[in-house]
Amino acid sequence: MSGVYRSRCGTLIKLYGSKNIAAIFFHTKEKIIIPVTDLSRFPKEQITNLEEGIRANFDGRIRSFSILPEFGKVVKIEATDVSMIIPLFGGKPVQIFDFEGNLIWSEKRGKELGPLEKPMRDFPLTFEDPLFWESWFIERSDALLSRLREELVEKRRQKLIDMIALAKSEAERHSSNFELYTKYATLLKANLYSLDSNGRMPSVELAGFDGSVCRIKLDPAKTLIQNMERFFSLIRRSKNGIAACETRISELEEKLKNINETNDLSVPAVKTEKKRTKAAVHVPYHKFKADNGRIFLVGKEDRDNDELTFKIALPHDIWFHAKDYYGSHVIMKMKKNEQIQHSDILTACKLAIIYSKAKKGGSGEVWYTERKNVTKKKGANAGSVTFKNAKVIYMKDVRMPENLKKEDEV
Repeated sequence: MSGVYRSRCGTLIKLYGSKNIAAIFFHTKEKIIIPVTDLSRFPKEQITNLEEGIRANFDGRIRSFSILPEFGKVVKIEATDVSMIIPLFGGKPVQIFDFEGNLIWSEKRGKELGPLEKPMRDFPLTFEDPLFWESWFIERSDALLSRLREELVEKRRQKLIDMIALAKSEAERHSSNFELYTKYATLLKANLYSLDSNGRMPSVELAGFDGSVCRIKLDPAKTLIQNMERFFSLIRRSKNGIAACETRISELEEKLKNINETNDLSVPAVKTEKKRTKAAVHVPYHKFKADNGRIFLVGKEDRDNDELTFKIALPHDIWFHAKDYYGSHVIMKMKKNEQIQHSDILTACKLAIIYSKAKKGGSGEVWYTERKNVTKKKGANAGSVTFKNAKVIYMKDVRMPENLKKEDEV
């Protein structure tokens, strides 16, 4: 034996001094062990605990291969001073023993290999040439990797589409804020001569440029001129937000355009192994999509409720909350001037009940109103809001709607 490395999601043991066979390859998930003649068809991958264990504990000249039918589909490889047991089925570990039967190393703990009640029966050979299986496995493996890469491309494409939609939603929110703050700042500046610039008040009513009366909510802790400066600062922030979103959208659309040309679509070495924990941006909501395409966002925690309602939701979205119960804010995404469907309202109400303390009883009343009617008092607890112009619907025997699909972002 001259080396061990990982390839095609399995383990390859290179042989030294063999004329016809360059290596032995085994794959416990595929339940195969085959001779290899062409190492170039088995590219190296990142090694796992299995390859590390074999490298450290199994060496020397390989003396024999044998099958242990009393244990099932199990292969025994004997070297100079040690032997390796390879179960070709899931759940049992590869193990290395010395010649006195003492366990030196095991791939996993607590999963000992035991004999079968009845020895495994013999099966007739499908192909007498053992080298046939190398080409058979390569063809099968390439087809699988191709399919996995296609699935990965599609997954990344959908993720980019969702990210673009979210960036456009953010841009729309910044644009809406820009228009509102520009209106407020301009009106205050135009009427400053007739007002007490050092006065402090919760709000002020001014005649708009179209002749209508505009009520501007102010920060009572600040003077009138400080409030005006605050609105101009918010205008700059909104402009920067719009520019950042436009840049982000352009970058994402370019990635989406070239997604089939990217070279980093590597397939995980073992598809069934647990995903490694990675630092991810916290998403403050659960996302649901109805059969008709309607999107519903449900806050996860108190602070998430605030972020969802006041930073993510748009003024024309619909806000829902279980009446008199502690629970999540629910946002139903809407387009400007879009007609509300009663069936969508009922779906959002059900989510508001399910994600609240009212879930236990399965019934209760639900408030709903446009997001622009929801406000938060300064110093209020996380998730606590005030609202106006709300309607109430009574829901009973609430169950999770079957027309919803959960699409949480990672």
